[in-house]
Amino acid sequence: MRDALIGHTGFVGSTLARARAFAASFNSRSIGEIDGGSFDTVVCAGVSAVKWLANKEPEADLRAIQGLMAHLDTISAGHFVLVSTIDVYREPVGVTEADEPPTEGLHPYGLHRLQLERWVAGRFPRHTIVRLPGLFGEGLRKNLIFDMLHANQTDRISPSGVLQWYPMRRFPADLARIQAAAPTLVNIAVEPLRTEAIRARFFPEVAIGGPELPAPRYDMHTNQAGLLGGEGAYHLRGAAVMDELGRFIDAERASA
Repeated sequence: MRDALIGHTGFVGSTLARARAFAASFNSRSIGEIDGGSFDTVVCAGVSAVKWLANKEPEADLRAIQGLMAHLDTISAGHFVLVSTIDVYREPVGVTEADEPPTEGLHPYGLHRLQLERWVAGRFPRHTIVRLPGLFGEGLRKNLIFDMLHANQTDRISPSGVLQWYPMRRFPADLARIQAAAPTLVNIAVEPLRTEAIRARFFPEVAIGGPELPAPRYDMHTNQAGLLGGEGAYHLRGAAVMDELGRFIDAERASA
């Protein structure tokens, strides 16, 4: 099988690349080499996940995504898999794959990635879009888990935030299940955790911000929980996520 991975040097892509070999791999520097290619499967994890920068410089972000589209428009793929984001939802609370994200009021980061999702759906007859929540795992370089681990601007972290955290070590196996079932869209949904609960369990010595800070809330659901061995609205329950966080944090501290 001739398969390709786009974004093999990024956080998500490198996780997949460590788990198995792909016939061809591309990143932002080499993406032009994909032009005219024919593949059985393409997994695209090549879109920037730097949310603050996309919202600060929306025109540059859109140009980068349109540039990726231009390259993808030259290829053929039996199955195209796009790794996307929970942030395509303006209010990611209680939403499932059946809920069409509204674009009004959506920040540039989410809007541009939603536009890419819709373009992929129209361009590749057999496609799967995988929306991911917050992530942690080997190679993590940003987010509040990273910040608490490295005492980085922790005063900006709201204790009242309720967020969803997915362990990236599960993703290669979960993606294989998703590819085998080939739904057109799946939200990888995990039970949300309060930030203060994570701090108290794993970082009791770390001082974070106060309750006056804006408190983000993420609670994306799925109507395909059984696909990845979950039940109800989630693929993974909070207790299991806490266990995974503990494993990751212990490994990071041991390697420091």
